[in-house]
Amino acid sequence: MGVRFQRARRALEVARTARRNRLLRVLREVGVVGDRPATREGAVEFRRALEELGTTYLKLGQLLSSRPDLLPDVYIEELGKLVDEVPPFPVAELEQVVRDDLGEGAFARLEPEPLAAASIAQIHEAVLADGREVVVKVRRPGIVEQVELDLNVIRTAVGFLDKRSETAQALQLRALTEELEVHLRAELNLVEEASNTELIGGLVADYENLVVPQVIRPHVTERVLVLERIHGKKVEPDHGLPQKRAAELARDFFRAYIRQVTLEGVYHADPHRGNVILTDDGRIALLDFGLLGRLDEETRTRLSALLLAVAQNQADDVAAVLLSLSVTTLDSDEPGFVHELRRKLPRYHWRPLAGIPTGEALADLQRISLRHGVRLPTSFALVGKTLSQADSIARTLDPELDPVQLIERESYELVLTEAEAQLEPARLFSNLYAQIGTLTQLPRRIGQIADHLEAGTLKVGVVPANLEDAEHMLRSVANRVGAALIVVGLLISSALMARVNHVVSLVGFCLSAVIGLYMIWRIIRTPGEL
Repeated sequence: MGVRFQRARRALEVARTARRNRLLRVLREVGVVGDRPATREGAVEFRRALEELGTTYLKLGQLLSSRPDLLPDVYIEELGKLVDEVPPFPVAELEQVVRDDLGEGAFARLEPEPLAAASIAQIHEAVLADGREVVVKVRRPGIVEQVELDLNVIRTAVGFLDKRSETAQALQLRALTEELEVHLRAELNLVEEASNTELIGGLVADYENLVVPQVIRPHVTERVLVLERIHGKKVEPDHGLPQKRAAELARDFFRAYIRQVTLEGVYHADPHRGNVILTDDGRIALLDFGLLGRLDEETRTRLSALLLAVAQNQADDVAAVLLSLSVTTLDSDEPGFVHELRRKLPRYHWRPLAGIPTGEALADLQRISLRHGVRLPTSFALVGKTLSQADSIARTLDPELDPVQLIERESYELVLTEAEAQLEPARLFSNLYAQIGTLTQLPRRIGQIADHLEAGTLKVGVVPANLEDAEHMLRSVANRVGAALIVVGLLISSALMARVNHVVSLVGFCLSAVIGLYMIWRIIRTPGEL
């Protein structure tokens, strides 16, 4: 009962915040319950509501900011301003968590003032007992329980909408909720963040201009993470680097992200300006690996082909790759999808980064797909946001960088690397072995089909699909005919009852009139339904 009461109270709190921030207006502006032009005021109210509701809703907003196919541009821009800053929790509580998890004497000094205080954790400077400068990341007390409560509320609401709303199904709200849950649970576990940090550190080890802080083991628990202290500043337009050096950093930085996505299938999924700094020795440091993107091998390979097709302005190839990644139905407009791609893709060909708004090309691909009923996987949105953030930082370092040319050059190398990997003896024989069973059974299966054909016993099963519209039409016709028969029956019986009892007859006439008028009203308002 306690859990149910807490869930109900939190749901009521969310509802009050939504009403106070006019959520119904927001839903109309984003196209969920109407069609109203998006406004800056609505976007600001939506952002403020998410910030007011706390951690889970902040992360939801950050996730939605990568979905230009779901939200208008003004909302995407406003959600990019989400501020995850909260008052720090008392240093006495932090010290108690550190003592409980790391024991006494782990640090010679622990600064009481935090470097940063966010909704999930806060960071303090410290010095280890051996004199090394480090930063200590400590999870906020009680945040796990709060997130679990919020996730329960969101899951309940999405489950209700998904069963009753075709719009919710088209927007893949259930998949969005699952993605939110995966991201939150990963960020809450600092042991996983430590592993992510070491993984990305290994992937960028070949880049002399990139650095990832070292994880200080064994000082790692679910609640506490100790990392090497890296001194630096945010990447700003007035970075003060020579133009040649800045261009070199920009190229290496952007190349590293392309390779993480297309070759490794594992990438740092949140490279915003707070998580990428310019070190005092003139390198780029990547920070905060709570959010890591992962792609299966097939998706990774197709994304490589997609980037190459975009760089070469091959609209048909772009369409083919997107369709292979997506879920389509009989309602999907594939010819219209290909036609719009052919019309819009040339806008991005051979244009310098300074001439392309951040992430415009990938965002357009997402919007075009949704408009034509082509459902892209949720991982595509995260990849798009990651590359958008990466090219924004690259633009700050070198406004003359041409990402299209860089993607094309990298894609050629990636295709060759992938081909070499596929032809490695171990991998080649593994793929062949996986096909041996199917190949050896193929002659026997062909023979069985020929035998059935000869004997006239071959059976072909057909499963009807997408008959919802036809079923809806038949139900509507049956309901109208049934209601008409009821009205006719009431009129006849009321006329006959007029000789026996005028009151009963009057009631019958009134009832038939009400039903008849209701039928006429429904037919006029919604033709084809009852």
